[in-house]
Amino acid sequence: MRSKQEIKHAAAVLRKKGDTTSLSQAVILEERRTEAWVFEQYVTNVSEERKDESAFFAARDAARFVAGRLTLEELVPDADQYPVRIPEQEKQEHKRVSYQEFEAMRRRMKLLEGLVDELCKERRQRAEYQKKPETNRGDFISAQAATEYVGCSRETLNDWQRKGYIIGYRKAGRVYYSKSELESSARVQTFRTIRETKDKEGRS
Repeated sequence: MRSKQEIKHAAAVLRKKGDTTSLSQAVILEERRTEAWVFEQYVTNVSEERKDESAFFAARDAARFVAGRLTLEELVPDADQYPVRIPEQEKQEHKRVSYQEFEAMRRRMKLLEGLVDELCKERRQRAEYQKKPETNRGDFISAQAATEYVGCSRETLNDWQRKGYIIGYRKAGRVYYSKSELESSARVQTFRTIRETKDKEGRS
């Protein structure tokens, strides 16, 4: 697809050329028509006696230019005889708007990535935040017991769960944790190591 600047320049050349075919091509460029649209308007919806082969091919070439399949030289072989200039201010404005649009799109993409990431985390948590397994019940302890077992606060436990470091299992409105899973958790091990180091430093 041609840029707005390229289409505007080509349309200006065609309008400066000024013949009927060129003016028709300029309209197709400005309206950004497709080959399918051209075929429908010049072939499908036209009776046999009214079909104009040269008009169709001219319109088709204009649509192909819009799509980026033809160059300006291929669309208008004598384009150099009809020089047109787009004001520098308009060029700068076009670049500035394009940059702003790009920045806005980049911000939206970043926001969308964040939302998708949060959604994925939430879905993982929901999948993991399941009923307490019926097997090996002795391995599961309440949230309060888990804080005492690990030696952390309830807020810390909840934070680890939200971030996916540990898994909580819900049953009858209460949350349970697996002692074996807590014991093997890298986050819990790190927390205990740091706490033990601080305790030793405090006693020395």
